[in-house]
Amino acid sequence: MSITKHVPGPPLRDFIELFWFLDGRGLAERTQKEAILPDGCAALVINLSENVVRIFEDIRNDSSTKLSGSIFCGPQSTPYAVAPTATSVIGVHFRPGGAFSFLPMPLEELRNAHVAIESIYGASAGALRDRLINAITAREKFAILENFLRCRMIGSVPLHRAVTHAVRCFQSERAPAVSEIVEQIGLSSRRFSRIFSEQVGLTPKVFHRVQRFQRTMDSVTSAREVDWPRLAVEAGYYDQAHFIHEFHSFCSVTPSTFLGTTVGQRNHLPLRS
Repeated sequence: MSITKHVPGPPLRDFIELFWFLDGRGLAERTQKEAILPDGCAALVINLSENVVRIFEDIRNDSSTKLSGSIFCGPQSTPYAVAPTATSVIGVHFRPGGAFSFLPMPLEELRNAHVAIESIYGASAGALRDRLINAITAREKFAILENFLRCRMIGSVPLHRAVTHAVRCFQSERAPAVSEIVEQIGLSSRRFSRIFSEQVGLTPKVFHRVQRFQRTMDSVTSAREVDWPRLAVEAGYYDQAHFIHEFHSFCSVTPSTFLGTTVGQRNHLPLRS
């Protein structure tokens, strides 16, 4: 299995973190479910092996939903799971709020949702998948995706400057509270929350929590030994109990269980049968 990554050129790089292509041809099918952990970003995923994607909205049971092979994943506030049996998959990982410029509706309408991209872009989405399948190299596939998305951002509304400022602050090491951001930007709390939710897909409070979880997960992953009470306080949680509860709500397992789990890809957590 190999994963090829590609950072697009301007103007797409301001909205998209990366394109990726997974080529697992020749390998046995993987049947173990993987939890996809929330990071506050939207994604576009296209299964090139078969025209279906299987989503487990509740990772605690085996009830799944089958969608067409091309799906848009809205920003998530809880983990979901996939059955990664496909051997050829391509995807787009948007920056926080980045997907807003490519959609005909507010991003908040796709919060915690997985929808066929045909429902967003119409028949052109089906043609996109066919073109990607016929392309030979990863470079050709990325070029097709770039062109598809570039055409769909024409005339788009840019992110509000308050949203851009808030996202940058929430992703910083010493992220300020939502109330501090409101004081800085000169908007009412209600107005700011409305704009942020429309363009990022999550409320400012939830996005702030997700980014704190992401920073904490990085700390847990990189540490050889973890002082849990100290980590909880330094990360901005009230106490260790609050930290464990928040971590579990976003990750589905406790921090100690996560620490003992081998994670091959960021935000992909193998689930035990």
